[in-house]
Amino acid sequence: MFYKLSNTADLQCVEEVFNTKFKYPSLYKKAMVINGLAEESLLIITSEQNNIINYGIWGLMPEQYKDEWENFQNLDNTLDISLCDVNESDWIKNIFLNNHCLIIITGFFTSYLYDGEVYPYYVHLKDNKPFAVAGIFSKLKDGFISVSLLTSAISSKLATVHNLGKEFPIILESKDYYNWLNDDLDIENLDNRKYIEESLEAYTISKDFFKNNIVYDTVLEPVNYKNLPIPLLK
Repeated sequence: MFYKLSNTADLQCVEEVFNTKFKYPSLYKKAMVINGLAEESLLIITSEQNNIINYGIWGLMPEQYKDEWENFQNLDNTLDISLCDVNESDWIKNIFLNNHCLIIITGFFTSYLYDGEVYPYYVHLKDNKPFAVAGIFSKLKDGFISVSLLTSAISSKLATVHNLGKEFPIILESKDYYNWLNDDLDIENLDNRKYIEESLEAYTISKDFFKNNIVYDTVLEPVNYKNLPIPLLK
């Protein structure tokens, strides 16, 4: 499960990269670590309003759902949803078919188990600019939006820094943004390995990352572990 993301980009940078304005610019705050287990919001562009950057509550809920986020997530954690599972639930299937969104981030985190210890990796673009992963969204009874990021298995160098699971967020190239929002992208057969291997890098960070209540200024800085023989993704 991917339950932490990062967004360290300035508002102006986000608007420039996506050529889109914020609906509520005064609400925007950078976040080195976004913890999905704590009912956080993510930056999104939806298929319904593809000309604005909005906010969505991280953790998909059914259309017109009116109860508490925590109550639903305790029953069915939907911070991420595998492409393999979207057809197993009618309510998710309907959303997947109709409600696509871009989730805007500057990085995500993977975990590598080695010699009885787990090491966190931070994955981001080499130029540190924001990018989008594929997501789906729903509109709740109170008018808010809920979202989930989609995951799938990929065969690339990225797999060398994540062995606690075989799936990753579906990273989209900018040329695919419009097609995803307009349901004109065969995402199940998307081959973005070349883009991933040429554009992304990953490195180990402090194990304090695993402590949910600890976020500090250098949490995203590289940390080298002498006993870890896994190469960095560059």
